[in-house]
Amino acid sequence: MKVLLAYKSHAAGAKDPYTSLLPIGLGYINALLRANHIPSRLANLSAYTWQETEALLRVELPDIVGISQFTHNRMDSLRLAVAVKKVNPACFVVLGGPHATHRSQEILAGNSQVDAVVLGEGEATVLELVNCLATMGRENLKRIRGITFRSGDTVVSTAPRPPIQDLDSLPTPASCYQDALGVDLRRQMEFIITSRGCPAVCRFCSSPRFWGKTLRFRSPRSMVDEIRYIRDQYGLLYFSIRDDTFTADRDRVLAFCRLLVEEKVYILWNCQSRVTAVDEEMLAWMKRAGCECVQFGVESGSRGVLRKLGKNITPEQVQKASRAVREAGIHLSVYLISGVHGETDEDVQASIRLVNAIWPHDGQVSPLVYYPGTALFAEGVRSGEISEDLFERDERVAFPVRNDAFSERSAEELLKALDRVAGKSGFATAQFHAQKKLLGYCHATNVIAGDTYVAGGNWLKAEREYREIVGREPENPWGWLCLGDLLGRAGDLDGAKEAFGKVMALTPRHAPAYSAMGDLFRVAGDRRNAMDYYEKALRLHPFDETARIGVRKLSKRRS
Repeated sequence: MKVLLAYKSHAAGAKDPYTSLLPIGLGYINALLRANHIPSRLANLSAYTWQETEALLRVELPDIVGISQFTHNRMDSLRLAVAVKKVNPACFVVLGGPHATHRSQEILAGNSQVDAVVLGEGEATVLELVNCLATMGRENLKRIRGITFRSGDTVVSTAPRPPIQDLDSLPTPASCYQDALGVDLRRQMEFIITSRGCPAVCRFCSSPRFWGKTLRFRSPRSMVDEIRYIRDQYGLLYFSIRDDTFTADRDRVLAFCRLLVEEKVYILWNCQSRVTAVDEEMLAWMKRAGCECVQFGVESGSRGVLRKLGKNITPEQVQKASRAVREAGIHLSVYLISGVHGETDEDVQASIRLVNAIWPHDGQVSPLVYYPGTALFAEGVRSGEISEDLFERDERVAFPVRNDAFSERSAEELLKALDRVAGKSGFATAQFHAQKKLLGYCHATNVIAGDTYVAGGNWLKAEREYREIVGREPENPWGWLCLGDLLGRAGDLDGAKEAFGKVMALTPRHAPAYSAMGDLFRVAGDRRNAMDYYEKALRLHPFDETARIGVRKLSKRRS
């Protein structure tokens, strides 16, 4: 059985740096199938035209196609299923993901091109499904736990599958991306997940119903090993940990950070957390281990709105956690929600006052929207405000709870407040001194300080910060990388070449260092060496935009 695991975002999402990425869940399924000697391949079709998509399907000719479905791409995923059946009517099409899980009955009742839906966590279910189809055929699907399928004119859901308790038992996705189609490997590998489940009761989120309310964690050893593998194989030095609440297990976070420090992994990273799940000691260790940004789901500064959203946090807790993040010298990012039913001008002003009090470095504002599997959607249906078949009947990408002038105006006001604060929320020299006194030396402080000084035009101070890294930790690529960029901008081409050469020696697969070296040789008029480095960068990272631009400039100059 040949398996193709595919994703196609909606049209606008193909241009979005996050929506266009392949879902990590498909990577886990692919790795497990391959570990069990099943031919499987990943395909991110977000940038493919429909003609190109059909051509790819004719070349691949899979026996089974698994499609990842979210609310935003639900129509495109169904159109992809149609394309699969057009190319090969005998191909078995199975959907999975959050939207498919929570609308499985409706999807199968209204779309004959879909043969089955995997419910929730998919690795073990897909493996069993593929083995069943290979050995026993479609007649035995009822034996598989955790699926919905069509049996004649009836849609059948089997018993739930218990969640995987030992997440370390799963092979990590990074080991099986080499032949993936349409995947920007460097961008894809930046994002990792280290836990599943969420005990929160946020009314707008379906995560607890998808993963379960019981938290399950990967071990610190597994996390560090994955990061080191990606660093060595793909040259990444920056990571984004996308757990719903990365810091939920305090001891795990401390052990993870200590391993990164003790084993000198030398990365920078960010994570998402809740304001009730951090403390000063944890944040100090996170910073020492390279954490440069923490993102909180704040949602609102209004107690009434927070209650309506089911957040179970207070503005005072937000302020306390935000203050601790800033004192550790970690960038603070916040998520806010607009367009809540019953929201007033005073509620919006409460959020603006909170923003002004916590001084986030950046933030996002999103309208409150309906998703299947949420309490918000269920209550909307019960009240008659929305129809049960909203997601099948209406082809819009998203469904805001409110579509009025107040909602639009409040979102604009929140964005303006974030922009005003972000422009003034950077750390100052005295704060960097305080951070070093509090935490001792850690490269993240020096990188943030140096970048701050560069932005302010004080390149001499920036150079001191970067040279402290290379002096204390000559094997840390971040010091050399920042120093090389600074020296190159200052016109010290020889010094910059030496610094980038150190980066390439320490992290041989770090494509941006090769691109930067190409730029230095191009500026120096050495076309041959410039082209050589650009080509090396593109071999490591075919999507490297700096190298592509450099090659185009050299080609134009030659013509």
